[in-house]
Amino acid sequence: MQPNRNAPYLLGLDLGGTNVRAAVTDREGKLLGSGRAPSLATEGVENTVSQIVHAARTAIQSAGVKKEEVAGLGMGVPGVIEPKSGVVVWAPNFYDRGEQYRNVSLAEPVQTQSGLPVFMGNDANVAALGEFRFGAGRSVRTMVMLTLGTGIGGGIILDGKLWTGATGGAGEIGHIIIAAGGRGWAAAFGSLESMGQIGAITERAARKICEGRKSLLAERVDYDWRLLTPKDIADAAADGDPIALETFEETGYYIGLGVASIVNLLNPEMVVVGGGVAQSGDLILDPIRRSARANAIKTMIDACPIVPAELGDDAGIFGGVSLVLDALES
Repeated sequence: MQPNRNAPYLLGLDLGGTNVRAAVTDREGKLLGSGRAPSLATEGVENTVSQIVHAARTAIQSAGVKKEEVAGLGMGVPGVIEPKSGVVVWAPNFYDRGEQYRNVSLAEPVQTQSGLPVFMGNDANVAALGEFRFGAGRSVRTMVMLTLGTGIGGGIILDGKLWTGATGGAGEIGHIIIAAGGRGWAAAFGSLESMGQIGAITERAARKICEGRKSLLAERVDYDWRLLTPKDIADAAADGDPIALETFEETGYYIGLGVASIVNLLNPEMVVVGGGVAQSGDLILDPIRRSARANAIKTMIDACPIVPAELGDDAGIFGGVSLVLDALES
């Protein structure tokens, strides 16, 4: 289905493991109305599709516009996605009849039930597209975004276009190997994700606490390191706690190695850093910048600022809007 080229409004949607969030905007990105629903990620494809459609309809109603005035629906979906077919190749947090999504057609039933053209992509890729068009990257043509959280994802914008690769899997920045034989997690041993995601950060701080060193962190979590969060570490670092500061310095070093590799390979105009961990601001960004500068080719890193994302949790929604805009422009 082609987008409605005469329609003035667009609908962006972010599908998460807990909630579906949708919003209607005009073509300049002005937010007009929003909708939200539980994603029911473990209760089967049909139920999740119903929730997607419900959130979309709620957003349209909230915006006070007609469905016929909406050019299309763009959505970010976690997992490995085939953008052209709208098939979820694999989504680890979504289940149908007790099995993880594998080769599930998602765009087609959403399109049928909503009556809107549907455009779909990986959630981190789509968030990068949102930051490129409406956020931190709107002044450049080539940009890479990292999302730092429970995992590490990303997206690549080349000459104004989202690069998804031969099979739709491009942008899995968390799987870059930066310390072969290093820590293991959901990704390969020594990957950027295994060394820089939330679990790695809290474990790094916990090991220092267990060495018996004095730290505000130990007091704040009642000496149970399993209660640590990146925010606890950021708060302690802001108060000058040496363990917290070391934790961010070491984490930033590893993430900076990944950024240096990206810069050396792609020569982007900008690297944007988003996700929950990035909310620590310069506590994590400054070590990333130092590490990237020390390990990247000087002429390329000098031309590539490393900046925080601007759209926060709304990056996926604006990325969905951008998918529709791209379809209108193609």
